[in-house]
Order: sequence, then structure tokens, then C-alpha cells
Amino acid sequence: MANCKHESCGAAEKVWLPYEYEERRRGLKPHSYCIHCGVVKNISDYKAKPMGYYTNILARMPMITKVQIRLIVKELENRDFDDTYSMTKSEQEKIFSSVVQKYCKVSDLSD
Repeated sequence: MANCKHESCGAAEKVWLPYEYEERRRGLKPHSYCIHCGVVKNISDYKAKPMGYYTNILARMPMITKVQIRLIVKELENRDFDDTYSMTKSEQEKIFSSVVQKYCKVSDLSD
């Protein structure tokens, strides 16, 4: 849900769902969900990173202006990029790459 201030359910209300660790299924584990929008919290080892992680990457990129950084960050915020409940790190990386390529002349942002 866009712009939801997620609040986790109580321990007794958690739902048992499959989870993965190191890209292998590990059975079932209790997952929290947001009591406002119902989104299940991502508990995988591929959790989303906070926005600051990506703004630090932008700050270290050569030949990028402050205006470009501001435009990129603004667009990322509009896409709920910092939603650590429902976003995964791989989804963030795809979005980050496409938005940066939109505002900067870079061919690939892979590590």
C-alpha cells in the first residue's frame, strides 16, 4: 500500500509462511504483517536496504550532479522504494538502476 506507515501485528497474529535462506527453502516461519494494509513483512536474507544506502552510492558516483541526485531520490521515494516490508533488495536494485539510467548517461550499474 502506498505510503502506509506499517505497524506489525502481534506475535500471536503472525502467519506461518515459507521462507528462504541462502536461496534455499527452509520450511515455514512466522511472518509479521501490517495491521493497516495487510502486507506481509519480508524476512528473507534479501531484505530491502534503507534509502541512505542508495544515496551513498549516488554520492560516490563520478560525474553526477546534485540536481540529478535530487531527481533520482525524489522518483525513488515516489515508488515506495524504501518500503522494507514488501520490497526486496533485488527489486530495489532493478528500480535503482532504471531510475539512474533515466537521469544519467550510464550503461550498467552492476557491481
